[in-house]
Amino acid sequence: MSPETTSQTTPARVLAIGAHPDDLEFFAGATLARLAAAGASVTMLVCTDGARGAHDGTGLAARRREEAQHAAATLGIGPPRFLGFPDGGLANDEELRRAIVHAIRSQRPELLLVHDPATLWKRTGDVVRFGHSDHRAAGQATLDAIVPRAPLGAYYPDHAAAGLKPWFVRETWLFDTTAPEHFVDARPTLDAKNASLALHRSQNPDMLRTESERLLAHHARIAGFPAEGFVRLEMF
Repeated sequence: MSPETTSQTTPARVLAIGAHPDDLEFFAGATLARLAAAGASVTMLVCTDGARGAHDGTGLAARRREEAQHAAATLGIGPPRFLGFPDGGLANDEELRRAIVHAIRSQRPELLLVHDPATLWKRTGDVVRFGHSDHRAAGQATLDAIVPRAPLGAYYPDHAAAGLKPWFVRETWLFDTTAPEHFVDARPTLDAKNASLALHRSQNPDMLRTESERLLAHHARIAGFPAEGFVRLEMF
């Protein structure tokens, strides 16, 4: 178990990839706020339009995009980038992998955060939460983008015409995982995390806050403090 609050050295560039407009704030909002406050350049990438995240989806995609922009600002981060794939239909296909490789090559992150693609379900305290198919697709497509695609120029050679060079991600943190072993203390930036969740008004922010507190408490039983949990994968 690694109870560190951050890496020893703050990465210069961080890319965080979430399936839906509120996923990054929910699973890693405190961590991203800490990284941004420490001087990292943090980019948030949202894979789907979030249009199925309510019983009435009329106009929801545009509303969720606006909510995500305000939420990111609360974390001290610039506006997220949106890939716009259909909510509920995300697939680990070549179109998604190409888009993620483009983001990796353009942002050149030293640290990348994304969903754990192995999460079918997880127990949080005394309840079970099933994993979302979009979460798994986003996670697996990202891992497939990190290796072998992003570092090899033979993949998507048209990127070179746009000035995008191959890039090797040095470290990846998987959130939304059943087996966290690296924990970031959420207390210093918990207010920012909670404020960002409150801005996702279309998503029942009271429920988001309750579920977030449940997950932080679950991690606290392992780490000893309210925390966001990850699997930390250091490539070199």
